[in-house]
Amino acid sequence: MPSTTAELLDLLDLEVLEPNLFRGPRPETTWQRTFGGQVLAQSLVAGCRTVEDRKVHSLHAVSYTHLTLPTKA
Repeated sequence: MPSTTAELLDLLDLEVLEPNLFRGPRPETTWQRTFGGQVLAQSLVAGCRTVEDRKVHSLHAVSYTHLTLPTKA
């Protein structure tokens, strides 16, 4: 997780692969995880870079981590 504002801004500095296609960096940690808040923030940055003269007024997300999956008997 970023410990400074500069590290946070680095995580939000997305690489443009082609028009409307971006790649976001991940923090250098020993964990092999990407946190949901980071994904949402990077998604918001990417979305803002695909439109002109529009401002963000809300962000909605759904978490599927608590769904119960069917198990084999």
